[in-house]
Amino acid sequence: MVRSGCAAADNRRMTEENPNHKEKKAKLEAEQRRRMREEYEKLTLTEQPKKQMKAAESNTKNTIILEEGDANISSASKHGKVDDECVESFMEQLKAKVKSEVDYSDFQILEEDLGKDLRTVGRFSVPLRLEHIAKRIKDGFGDITSHSSQSDCAAKPTYLLFCAAIKEMDDLKLDQVNKTKLLLWRDAINNALNLQFNVDFAIKHLFKIARAYFGFKVMEGKSGEEMLKLKNVDGNLEVPEDCLREAEYFSGKPLSTGLLR
Repeated sequence: MVRSGCAAADNRRMTEENPNHKEKKAKLEAEQRRRMREEYEKLTLTEQPKKQMKAAESNTKNTIILEEGDANISSASKHGKVDDECVESFMEQLKAKVKSEVDYSDFQILEEDLGKDLRTVGRFSVPLRLEHIAKRIKDGFGDITSHSSQSDCAAKPTYLLFCAAIKEMDDLKLDQVNKTKLLLWRDAINNALNLQFNVDFAIKHLFKIARAYFGFKVMEGKSGEEMLKLKNVDGNLEVPEDCLREAEYFSGKPLSTGLLR
């Protein structure tokens, strides 16, 4: 029995040491690895579109929610109604300290001009098209980054996003903005606040723009007589008075009016 066992072991050892056997074994293992890789790639290719679709659905849902909000305001404004609850609900969104995902790509000026024709304003180099707005911010409010503990390198992206948001305010009027744009500006300003930038003035100004936006939606396309009814809150017409007041203030003016010199 011992000789039989030893003989079997010797046969196995001879088989394993046989070059042909080793080659077959290597091929088999290689084939197994190939099949496993193919299966993995199939799963990846199957799951990736699902993930992309899910992300797209999420983005679409968020966009629809925002667009529906604007549509609801427009619908209500046709009947002269934008009540305090509607306004304050959106104001709470502006005040919310939500995680910001604002990026250079959200601002055309940064996407196109970042790193081009740089000009130094205070501690930072900015694209040429942001130079004027950066100087106006500095002239009006000093070094807004002076209380931040961040290095210049770490603070610069937030500084550029903030300047880009203020630049858009300077370029746009009430009829050119929507709730999505206002929330984007909120994110850029909140990023700056989170780094201890001295920009309380900007978030306060954004609140004024938001109220003006609601007032504008109610005033849009109405005659002088209809506006008089709105101001008197006559009959079924309702609108917060401060929204009308802010809308009249910004009427035909850049949205940076009252913010920058």
